[in-house]
Amino acid sequence: MTMRTSGRAEQEAAAGHAESAIINSLEQVRDILFGAQFRELARRLSHTDAQVAAQAEELRTEARRRLDVLETHLRREIEALGASIEAERAAAAAALGNAARESREALELIAQRVQRLEDLVGHTQRELRQQLLDQSKSFLDETQRTRSELSAMVERELAAVWGDGADAVAPDTPPAREAAVESERYKKTERRSDEAA
Repeated sequence: MTMRTSGRAEQEAAAGHAESAIINSLEQVRDILFGAQFRELARRLSHTDAQVAAQAEELRTEARRRLDVLETHLRREIEALGASIEAERAAAAAALGNAARESREALELIAQRVQRLEDLVGHTQRELRQQLLDQSKSFLDETQRTRSELSAMVERELAAVWGDGADAVAPDTPPAREAAVESERYKKTERRSDEAA
C-alpha cells in the first residue's frame, strides 16, 4: 500500500513537472510570438498612464486656479454688494433724517402760524371790545345829553306854562297841580334811567 502511495505521488510530481514545463514552453512561445507587441503595449500603457496623470494634475491645478479666481471674484462682489447695501442704508437713514427734520420744521412753522393767528384773533377781539366799549360810552353820553336837553326843554316849557298861567291861575288850581305832578314824574323817570345806565 505504501508503494502505491509513493508511486502515485511520483506520478503526480512528474505530472506537475510536465505541466510546469508545458506552461514554461507556452510562455516562451507566447513571448516569441507576442513579446514585442506586449512590451510595446505595456510601454504605451505606461506612457498613457503618465499622460493621464499629468493631465489630471493639470486639470487639478486649473480647477484650483479657477476656484481661486472665482472665490476672489465672489469675495469682491460680496464686498461691493455689502458696500452698496451700506451706502443705500446710509442714504435711507439720511433721507429719513431729512424727512424728520422737515416735518419738525413744518410743525414748528404751523405752530408759529397758529400762535400768530391766536395773537391776531386776541388783538382783534380786544380791539372789537374796545370799539364796542367806546361806542357804548358814546351812545350813553349821547343819550345822557339828549335826556338833559329834553329835560331842560320840558322844564322850560313847564316854566313857560307856569309863568303864563301864574297870573291867571293860582298854584292850588288843578292845572297847576297837574303840571307839578307831571314834572315830578318826569324827574323820577330820569333818575331811574340814570341808575339803570
